[in-house]
Amino acid sequence: MKVSIIGGGVAGTSSALKLAEKIDPENITLIEKKPHFKKACSGILTYAKDELIKIPNHVIKSKVNKFRIYSPNNQVLELNFKKPDTVCERELLNEYLTKEVEKKGVKILQPAVLEKINNNSITVNSKEIPTTHLIGADGFNSTVAKLTGLSTNKNYFVGAKAIVEKEHDNAIEVYPNYGCFAWAVPHGDGQMEVGSMSHPHQGAVFNRFLKKFECKVLSQDGALIPLHNPFVKTYKKNGSMQIYLVGDAAGMVKATTGGSIIQSFVSSQLVANSIINNKKFSWRRKLGFELFAHLMTRKFLDKFKEKDWDEFISMLNTPSIKEVLETETRDNIKYLLPKILFKKPSLIKYALKIF
Repeated sequence: MKVSIIGGGVAGTSSALKLAEKIDPENITLIEKKPHFKKACSGILTYAKDELIKIPNHVIKSKVNKFRIYSPNNQVLELNFKKPDTVCERELLNEYLTKEVEKKGVKILQPAVLEKINNNSITVNSKEIPTTHLIGADGFNSTVAKLTGLSTNKNYFVGAKAIVEKEHDNAIEVYPNYGCFAWAVPHGDGQMEVGSMSHPHQGAVFNRFLKKFECKVLSQDGALIPLHNPFVKTYKKNGSMQIYLVGDAAGMVKATTGGSIIQSFVSSQLVANSIINNKKFSWRRKLGFELFAHLMTRKFLDKFKEKDWDEFISMLNTPSIKEVLETETRDNIKYLLPKILFKKPSLIKYALKIF
């Protein structure tokens, strides 16, 4: 068994770590084209992460219990989570996972570029690497997907973020009327990360949002975020080689927020189990319905006008609904939405009105 993993982000490094627990690490090669990992991501993790990974303290920028959603007319829905959200530094998280992969003895090629996929090998930096199993964890516009014809997902969001100098009270702030939504997240003492996620046709959303914060910009990044496609193809055989897509390369992204860290951890476990046990790569049993629910919720929210956001946030701002939002993790939307509707059935009529 010779496993090659393209992409050194969370999905790629986590796949390597899981595989190294069961097979000889010398038979695993991790290939990353960029010497430094960057992504337009707030790094927010709900307590759902606790079943998947222990985040080291040096990666954590903040732990946040307070969460605010601002409507266009400045109504505020403030929540106090029973279990805090963890804000991690994405670059530090990736560095940590890469070092863990190195400790396991996995071979890492970086910077390195996948050039060709053959029947029983891949060509990287003009050299052939014998490969029986190939994992594409190389994000949106995945080279593995392009070379194999696997992915059929071409739709995406535009993500952008900046680290700014700004005092805060250690609360996450969300502004849903900027593109799909915009955020301001504590990033240590005296700093915040501000960012936005929008559809391409919505224009320069991030620039408009950044003007709200008249403060010094320390750094700025941007990236394309895949829109989940329920019909995406994530597995095929190429000669004697088995090929898989995981994480962003497979569009395993929450369409509500663009988040994919938890989904990348889960999909890495699933692909590793599939390879080790020679079983079908059946990620949809674990992630499919959840990702579909996020996609449908995004389609619903995209129909909102400003007055709808004002009314919707006002409807959510009741003790019974707040209790659900403060207790249930946002990563389990299939459990969260029914509980909200049970507490306030009038939201069903509101949803029908929007559609």
